[in-house]
Amino acid sequence: MKMISLNHPIFFIVTMLFLGQHIYSQSYYSTRHLTRGADTAEIYLSCQWYADQNYITWNGIFHSTDNGQTLSVQRKTNFLVESGTIFGDSTAGALFQIPFIGQDTFGVSFDYGVSFEKKYFNDIYFETAGSMAGELYISGWGLYRGTNFGSNFTWQSAHDSLRLQEVGTLPGELFWTKGMGDNPIKLAYSNDYGQSFTLSNVTLPVIPIQMNVFNDCDIHRGTLPGELYFVIWKRYDSIMLFHTFNYGQTVTFQGYMFQTTDEVLYTAGRTPGTFYYVRREICGTPPCLHSCLWIYFSRDYGMTFTTYFHDLDSLYTGIARKEVLPEIKVFPNPANERITFRCGGPQPVGNTYIRIYNLLGKSVTEGILPKGQPEITMDVRNLAPGIYYYDILYNQHRQNGKIVISK
Repeated sequence: MKMISLNHPIFFIVTMLFLGQHIYSQSYYSTRHLTRGADTAEIYLSCQWYADQNYITWNGIFHSTDNGQTLSVQRKTNFLVESGTIFGDSTAGALFQIPFIGQDTFGVSFDYGVSFEKKYFNDIYFETAGSMAGELYISGWGLYRGTNFGSNFTWQSAHDSLRLQEVGTLPGELFWTKGMGDNPIKLAYSNDYGQSFTLSNVTLPVIPIQMNVFNDCDIHRGTLPGELYFVIWKRYDSIMLFHTFNYGQTVTFQGYMFQTTDEVLYTAGRTPGTFYYVRREICGTPPCLHSCLWIYFSRDYGMTFTTYFHDLDSLYTGIARKEVLPEIKVFPNPANERITFRCGGPQPVGNTYIRIYNLLGKSVTEGILPKGQPEITMDVRNLAPGIYYYDILYNQHRQNGKIVISK
């Protein structure tokens, strides 16, 4: 395999051709700002922290060793100067940081994201993916592979309209997608480090076949060979999670993930069955705006989640924003005629809005719990037996869950 110098002029020319496509793609892809670390229960998070008195937006790299229950601040950076996607390595403490705007350097950290060593690669404009033990892939006009934490790269192959998504759990495995918005998904697979690919169709259950019904698809590897998670942006406010153990031959629908007006981040963990996603919203008052995070952690492949809340600004300033939320109880569950939503603890400051929807994301019944009223009972006799989901919106917060209708 021929080694190519990273300061070769063709790198600059080729990556400039992808500038427009890169900026367009980054407006859609909010993945890769959350990544698993080398150890179990370890994750890294990169996101906007706050805007200071000069209205400069700051970015932070955060680290957790307990599935997101607590966070430590690793690094504070100017968002416009030094930010981008992050990829955890299988080496303890190792983290890649790839700029998502055309810079000619990227960073490698060996101290859990506190400091980064600069590495050179002419203007990275297209998709990137990390692997294991110092291995890194960068995709532009072709595919390039590094095996020594980005010190140099080897050209692997050219590609046609393929988007680099993820590495596999076995050496040499790579996954790409071709096109956007189609069911079945066109999945490209390589087991020779990206030198050749085979294309197959992955059919998603629940979503109608051969319909352009979602904006994007992101893929994350699990912990076993052939295990993948598919995150589907069905609409701007509807994110669906799918799972497979056999390279997409059979796929199961796990459930919906919340969306916010800011961003949603997600990644699979190192422990079998673990999956994380993060919702971020802007809170505080100008000029000190900061980020509120809800970290959702699953041990059962994304079927159910435990929630951890963080006010990022309080980690630095010590000004805590205590999150006091109502306690929502849903009963009976399963239900056959009526289902009750009861609000206990601190009451919402306004009305509470409830929506029940089916597996396709279509609303089947809605209700409003007026301010001061402790509960509402909804008639579900007209619903067919099966699994449904609910959204509860109160105090600008959302809560979701699953209910079963039985007859």
